[in-house]
Amino acid sequence: EKYCRYHRDHGHDTEEYRQLKNQIEDLIRKGHLRKYVDRDAPQGRRERQSFAVQQVHHSKRLRTGGEEEVITFLEVDYEGVRIPHDDPVVVTLLVELFTMKRILINSGSSADILYKHAFDQLRIPADQLKPVKTPLVGFAGETIHPLGSINLSVVVGMSPRQTQVEMTFLVVDIPSPYNAIVGRPGLNLMEA
Repeated sequence: EKYCRYHRDHGHDTEEYRQLKNQIEDLIRKGHLRKYVDRDAPQGRRERQSFAVQQVHHSKRLRTGGEEEVITFLEVDYEGVRIPHDDPVVVTLLVELFTMKRILINSGSSADILYKHAFDQLRIPADQLKPVKTPLVGFAGETIHPLGSINLSVVVGMSPRQTQVEMTFLVVDIPSPYNAIVGRPGLNLMEA
């Protein structure tokens, strides 16, 4: 029986819903739904609506908010931090409408990685994985054969400053304290 993770209901599956979201997003971009899109919605309503259509392809980004701002740190931000430090950067992101914690940012990684334990929690059927023939080679020369790759919607930031991208993750079945790794491909998509 068909089941949609987003609606948590039966009758259609998640992939059909993704296709519908893609079609609606395309109609919005082309201006066909202009009379139904409220650009001046109150902030609370806009935040809820921002999760309605969340599928964006590689070259297209959804940015909300105004001008780009410079990120600065004050002395108070360094309280409790020993300088210099080399702590890893670990973030929480919205992945396929789920809040995913313990995502490592690794600018040294040439791939975006999703660990199998996190993939399983997304409840995406394994048959959605696309085959990957090339193994991953680690820093020490060890090779890992991915279970496959999958494109997932990722939202970075908080309203009113968000960026949404579709990232291609390689799914690997190895132990890790992290749920995912965002490497250079994802960082480039996020323009981070």
